[in-house]
Amino acid sequence: MSSLVPWLIGLGLMALLVVVIVVSRRKERERTEAMERVCIEMGFVFEPQADIDLLTSLGDLPLYKRGHSRRAKNMMTGRVGDDAVKVVNFQYTTGGGQHQHTSKQTVAVFPQVTRSLPDLQLAPENVFHKLGQVFGYQDIDFESNPDFSSRYLVRGPDETAIRAALYPETLSFFAEHEGWTVEIRSGTVGIYRAGQRSKPEDVRTFLEEAREVLRSLRRG
Repeated sequence: MSSLVPWLIGLGLMALLVVVIVVSRRKERERTEAMERVCIEMGFVFEPQADIDLLTSLGDLPLYKRGHSRRAKNMMTGRVGDDAVKVVNFQYTTGGGQHQHTSKQTVAVFPQVTRSLPDLQLAPENVFHKLGQVFGYQDIDFESNPDFSSRYLVRGPDETAIRAALYPETLSFFAEHEGWTVEIRSGTVGIYRAGQRSKPEDVRTFLEEAREVLRSLRRG
């Protein structure tokens, strides 16, 4: 009887794993259906699976190169005001085996909306960034707004252009609205909160907040 215990435990674990997978897939299917309903209500075009190469062609954001097993899902394409926009759930995995982690975020991509802003990456600063600065990791600080600089990491190939583009009003906006990541490549702007997916019922709110972030970048 004792020899059967390991087998029974193994079968139990396998059954539990199957249940978890089935429930997870059902939830993702329900999420996709809910996202499609919201998309139709907004007058946008819906794609359950998005082409990452197409997204990259619009602007090769650093997000698209992170980790492995990258996927872009539940993409909504439409217009808000005068701007074209794509709202997409983008995920990638880091590590492997028991140590792997999948990061999922809802991203608002505004394709080629501005040529006045240089390529840059603006993201919440964490302890690893601060340690990295000791070894030469780039972080453009703004002495005029130490509150902003203590909260955000700013990187990019042209520091002079970045300093000229981020007006005092823009720095104040981000100091007051923490948690946003902004990536700009060739005029395309990606805006998101790292590791956060919007619920279907919150997509409109997320998009309006992302538009406010974009407006803050255009000020000055």
